[in-house]
Amino acid sequence: MRLISYGPFGRERAGFLDGDKIIDLEQAMKAMGAESPASDMRLFLEQPDWRAMLDRTHAVRSKVAPVPGPVRLGAPVPVPRSLIIAGANTKTHIAEAGAVLGETVAPREPMLLAKATSSLCGAHDDVILPLETKKLDYEVELGVIIGCKARRISEKDVKDYVAGFTVTNDVSARDVQLAEHEKNPFFRVHYIGKSFDTFCPAGPALVTVDEFTWGKPLKMSTKVNGEIRQNSDTSDLYFGIEALVAYASRSMTLFPGDMIATGSPAGVAYFMNPQRFLQPGDLVCCEIEGVGVIENRVRPEQIS
Repeated sequence: MRLISYGPFGRERAGFLDGDKIIDLEQAMKAMGAESPASDMRLFLEQPDWRAMLDRTHAVRSKVAPVPGPVRLGAPVPVPRSLIIAGANTKTHIAEAGAVLGETVAPREPMLLAKATSSLCGAHDDVILPLETKKLDYEVELGVIIGCKARRISEKDVKDYVAGFTVTNDVSARDVQLAEHEKNPFFRVHYIGKSFDTFCPAGPALVTVDEFTWGKPLKMSTKVNGEIRQNSDTSDLYFGIEALVAYASRSMTLFPGDMIATGSPAGVAYFMNPQRFLQPGDLVCCEIEGVGVIENRVRPEQIS
């Protein structure tokens, strides 16, 4: 099933797709007599029986009027507790970095970073180019959304803890992230450089795991103004879904709605020669097989 969040930014409601129609999830729950709240997606995923509740929606779809369109699609889980990203987690990305930065070696363990949850935006929202950067970059990544509370779980059990997948674009201000204004080579501000508002477009839906053959590689790509910049699949990952989720759960409790972005393949602007960073007006299209497409226009920040 394809779960979505729709409506104005900051006031998104939970829903699901019935073909090309949007059904409000709370209305569907009421139609089946359920008392569990479902007004927003994180609240819904916090219900221990949410999978069974989804199965029951088939019987009531005809009883619930679809949401009149057009409507905005927000990030599938607009405000998760945690938004984690795996850095340097694909073979091709490590290779392209090595060609520029010098010798690189395969990581022994996942490198987990984070973005502010306030960086999330919708599948077709604009990405705002802030005044602080001249090096705006893109990274298509598979977003893994947690479906139930997880702490110190094993890799073999990870599938049971995953709600589904979404498409993400891990947007970065490279000059800020890599602290080009500092002389200290150890100074890095990954969190700030990746956490500006709108720096994590996600969507168009949370596609539940039952829609996929678990472990099958998924193709992933990025186009900028129609030009293919990234083209790979999830077999490129050093650490797959099982390893990333299990590793993260060793040090923190993962909650329903939390998202882990698994890492980006080669083709980012920073390692191109010459570098080709995003500019105002650019249209960035990120696609993952079976999950969907997000398209976001870059626009400059307006300071009033």
